[in-house]
Amino acid sequence: MATPLRACVRCQIDVLQATSKRRSSQSIANVRRQYARIPSQWVSRRAYSDNAPNGHEAGADPRITLDQITEQLGVPKPRIVTQTQPRYAGEITGLDHETELELTDEEFRRLHPGLGSLTPWSFPLDDSCKTIDALSDNNIGETVKVRGWLYQSKPGNTAIAFATILQGGKFIQVIFDKNAGFENPHKILAVRAHTPVEIEGTLQYKPKKGSKFATNTGEPSVPEDVENFHRTLEIIVSRYEVIGDPPKEPIIAGTAHTGDKRYISMRTSTDLLKALHLRNKVSQICRKHLDEEGFLEVETPLLFKSTPEGAREFLVPTRAPGHMYALPQSPQQYKQILMAGGILKYFQLAKCFRDEDLRADRQPEFTQLDLEMGFVDGTTVQKTIERLLKRIWYEVLGVKLPAFRVMSYNFAISNYGSDKPDTRYGMIIRPFERVVEQHSPLSRTPVYGEWKYEIITHPCNISNSRLGLLASQIASPTDGDLAALRGPNPDCIMFKIGEQLDYPAIRKQLTRIAPHLKSEPLDLERIIGAMASKNLLPTNNIIVIGRRKKEFNPGGSTSIGEVRKQLCQKLIKLGFMEKLVGWKFLWVTHFPLFTPINPSENEPGQSGTAGYKSTHHPFTAPTISTRDSLFTLPWKTLGHHYDVVLNGVELGGGSTRIHDAELQRTILEDILKVPSEKMKTFKHLLDMLETGCPPHAGLAIGFDRLIAILAGRDSIRDVIAFPKNNRGQDLVVGSPGLVTKKQLDEYGIMLQDNVLEGQEEPVLSVEDEVAGNELLVEDSEVEGVKDVEVAAAETSVEDSTGADTATKTVVPGKLNMLLSEKKEAEEEVKVPAEEEGAETEDSPLVEDVPPTPETTVEESVESSTERLEASGAGERIEVKEGVPTEEEIKEPSLNEANATESDKKSE
Repeated sequence: MATPLRACVRCQIDVLQATSKRRSSQSIANVRRQYARIPSQWVSRRAYSDNAPNGHEAGADPRITLDQITEQLGVPKPRIVTQTQPRYAGEITGLDHETELELTDEEFRRLHPGLGSLTPWSFPLDDSCKTIDALSDNNIGETVKVRGWLYQSKPGNTAIAFATILQGGKFIQVIFDKNAGFENPHKILAVRAHTPVEIEGTLQYKPKKGSKFATNTGEPSVPEDVENFHRTLEIIVSRYEVIGDPPKEPIIAGTAHTGDKRYISMRTSTDLLKALHLRNKVSQICRKHLDEEGFLEVETPLLFKSTPEGAREFLVPTRAPGHMYALPQSPQQYKQILMAGGILKYFQLAKCFRDEDLRADRQPEFTQLDLEMGFVDGTTVQKTIERLLKRIWYEVLGVKLPAFRVMSYNFAISNYGSDKPDTRYGMIIRPFERVVEQHSPLSRTPVYGEWKYEIITHPCNISNSRLGLLASQIASPTDGDLAALRGPNPDCIMFKIGEQLDYPAIRKQLTRIAPHLKSEPLDLERIIGAMASKNLLPTNNIIVIGRRKKEFNPGGSTSIGEVRKQLCQKLIKLGFMEKLVGWKFLWVTHFPLFTPINPSENEPGQSGTAGYKSTHHPFTAPTISTRDSLFTLPWKTLGHHYDVVLNGVELGGGSTRIHDAELQRTILEDILKVPSEKMKTFKHLLDMLETGCPPHAGLAIGFDRLIAILAGRDSIRDVIAFPKNNRGQDLVVGSPGLVTKKQLDEYGIMLQDNVLEGQEEPVLSVEDEVAGNELLVEDSEVEGVKDVEVAAAETSVEDSTGADTATKTVVPGKLNMLLSEKKEAEEEVKVPAEEEGAETEDSPLVEDVPPTPETTVEESVESSTERLEASGAGERIEVKEGVPTEEEIKEPSLNEANATESDKKSE
């Protein structure tokens, strides 16, 4: 009995081809789709075979044949065109119900230009093909198929050739040996590198060093492990086929590729592929762990609205006049709304967008592991994150982490000079302003009593001259760029004390950091004596002294804290300190709720007029102990904020939120003094809080930064598939790009400088252009210039009546001048003739050369002498050592100097 069919109206049945003449007995499930001319009644239908025994007679054939399809659908059976020699293994023969004429590839290209060749558009399904990762001991001695890119090839002698196949960042060696049955081994040399190929042959271990003969059995030449097992293997090729077009331009193996060829780096770089696999693994761990703890993954919208949370936003125009979306800086407000909605355990891997200056640890778009919990405080969130990070470190690195240390912001600033301190090394900061105040009456005056003096001592055998060079590098704008060490009145000084105290040198250094002591030599001597008695001036030590304002520290680090960090890096580089190892996690808590801002720096903040902004975001709750200082001394109010820090890097931050609508309104209106028009943007949040929002807290981890640390990379660009460069550009696709005037008009947008797509200069109106051309002609006649050099293409200008005017030429360098002259003429301001002829030259933009990712090249070709001895036939040819090796070819480092300080992430 024939097998009944199940028809699906949303699909179509394509007449398929078989790999042999036994077409009628082949199951449709094993036949691939093929484009062909078919009757119209076959369109939009597909027949399926039901291999399940239920509902069928016992012993019924579960396969469905082409004869059964044509019989049940009532259509004529197409004729099958067979080929005696397929163009490649597994090729499926043509199908045409009208003619059996067979065309060659060349004839097909000539008759159908632009359609390529007769090569199938969809590659045939073949379960027998192996990936390099899937090869194991069980496949030794078997015939295997591997598909990948031909990485490189080279001759051995007349009877042998070597090649490497690249797949998934891994390489496997293949041997073309005439003695093994391959007729023309050197044929592979004509195939261009990075051409997709299919290789079929016998899998065996590489021969051990010193062995003259290769066998299919025996031990691998290097220890077997999951990561490097492919290095122990080789394939003796019996057949190969080109299954894709070769690259139009040669791709040289082992070379570094720039940002616009990111996909080539992705194809060849083992490190980049490992980072992407690591990213996937960690994301799965996070989802699994949070799911086990009862969290619900919720996607929040990417089209938000502009609200003054603290960072600059990317705006998305709409066709509604004056209305724009804003890409979210974080899902902060949405996840607080979820708390009011009863989603008390929320998380997501969220995309965030901020328009800010880019560094090694910044991107305009980045990913956060974002979570929020209802009816909890910050301590519960900290414990949840701590459990998650411990699991990640154990499953990825095999490291068991101890409990995280907790320190307050004030403690971190006072002892380490940073709100994200690296506690793996010493250099603890100690204050000594009391010593100065006790022995210097002048310092008690308001002018000098506002300074807080701090000191670092570090034993080191470095010479004075070398220390001076090191200090100059730290202060250099092209290296450390620490301005605190520069100038006649610096905020930090660095010097070396030798075997004995050099009092004249110490006096000179102290008067640089405290100039008022120049007029008080006795006070200076008493201060030096007191410092020596308190062991603040030990011998054979590097001394760093810094000063800062007592009242408030506006930034994430103090000057002496930056010197501490950069001094450690320099000493490690010079070999005076051991390389830092280990994982030091800690929580930094109780940050200042507000930070003073400088209006001249044009910081976005919350657009308030109070002179300060929220340190993290305006939704952080103040601590109960400092809540009373909100109206009197708001900059002394502390917040329920907590940062998780690892080895001097801020992984993420969170806080206990404000869940009281009145308190939230008070902070926005009365403390930050947010303008009324900006307050309207927070109406939805205040309305939500007024519905009885539960107490809640949350945190967000910089996911890109987390992966970079686990992968041992300095920049998050190394762990992102398609990162932006330091100008915010994606060189692969060329974004951002210019748009046309028609596109802008649709959204009601007019550019201030009128720069549109394909233009390098502002667009002039017809009147401006005609007037400008006449002016240029007049100038050229006055100056005696006969030939005016033209840099822009000539354009024809039509007047209002439609008559063609004479074509004029415009020098692009004068376009800005013409616009300004027209504006001045309208204001009836006379322009001197000598100024009218002045030309302005635009400085050319320097294209940014993006850093390139690291590329590794695997060992691919065995020693030529051993292989030639094994071949035993043919004329010997010298083989140069230009093959892939185990060494990693390092590309330019992506680490940017002084890019370690990361801005706070408002989660």
